Amino acid sequence: MLKFLSILFLLVTGCVLIHGLGMLFGMKRVVRSWPKAHSPGYTVHMFWLLIRVIFGLLLLHLLQISVWAVFFRYSEFFPDFETAFYYSATSYSTVGYGDVIPPIHWRVYGAIEAVTGILMFGWSTGVLFSIVHRLQNHLVHFPEHKPEAMHD
Repeated sequence: MLKFLSILFLLVTGCVLIHGLGMLFGMKRVVRSWPKAHSPGYTVHMFWLLIRVIFGLLLLHLLQISVWAVFFRYSEFFPDFETAFYYSATSYSTVGYGDVIPPIHWRVYGAIEAVTGILMFGWSTGVLFSIVHRLQNHLVHFPEHKPEAMHD
């Protein structure tokens, strides 16, 4: 039981480290590349920034899925890395198709990976919401082109 809990602790800690360090690195880049409110092409630049943030978050999640997949393959739960990655991705994302299942005494790893995935997706959602909220505030308060006065 202690070995089981230690392995889970290491896997979850690895995911938190990947996500946390990725968030720190990513947020520093976002802050540095945030355009001035009145700069030309502000809207286009912000859209491009949002795309980069989403791809960065996706990369973080894929890295975390890979950590679990390496563990599953190394522990010989599955015959190859492709199957281990597929199982890991369906568990982490909570899709859980059920077409690939580990040995019965190891199934709880998939459940813990799903809980970890939910937490990491929630963290990503919070960051994405914060960035989009800031973007919307800037677009409302500092529109690129001020609308012309309405004529009666």
